[in-house]
Amino acid sequence: MKGVSEWYIRLGNMALNLFLLNILWLLFTVLGLVLITIFPATAALFSVTRDFILKTGQNAIFKPFLYSFKKEFLRANLIGYTFSFVGLILFINLFILQQLDYTFFHLSLTVVTLLICLVFLLSALMIFPVLIHYDLKVWRYFQYAVFITIGRPLHSIILLFGVGAIIFLFLQIPGLIPVFGVSLMALLIMKIASLSFPHSKQAA
Repeated sequence: MKGVSEWYIRLGNMALNLFLLNILWLLFTVLGLVLITIFPATAALFSVTRDFILKTGQNAIFKPFLYSFKKEFLRANLIGYTFSFVGLILFINLFILQQLDYTFFHLSLTVVTLLICLVFLLSALMIFPVLIHYDLKVWRYFQYAVFITIGRPLHSIILLFGVGAIIFLFLQIPGLIPVFGVSLMALLIMKIASLSFPHSKQAA
């Protein structure tokens, strides 16, 4: 009975921490009118969820969040907007492909583009955990995110289904979105990502 009570207490503490973390992410994102601060706030979000997973400072939220927000401000923006630019190019390519006549070449090109989009999507989910977990040159973060996505196919599949499950949950219970919308997703992604990381060049 004591074990059950402790489990409920831990679950309640985690839910409260995720709620507070969600609020922090929203506040810091709005602080810079979204465009300037959304990526640093997201990096800070993943940094704190990493602490939750590693059980280091799991009760501290604001100070680690603020520290990571300031520390990763430039790198997070550079990485975030680079990924956004690549995503825009892929979207334009898909739009153009839809305007072409349906031929075997068109079908082949569409399949290849969709596969690239899938790798891009999974790499985009992985990029902030990589940023938080490793201390690398900026261009190496992109390389590592793609490498882990392709080199850990089982984890990538689990990540895809996990994210899909959370999206389905939020669609069924929209009221959860303002409470846990971003933080719960980040916790899931960070947990799966941490299982994918080779144990080298680990960040402090």
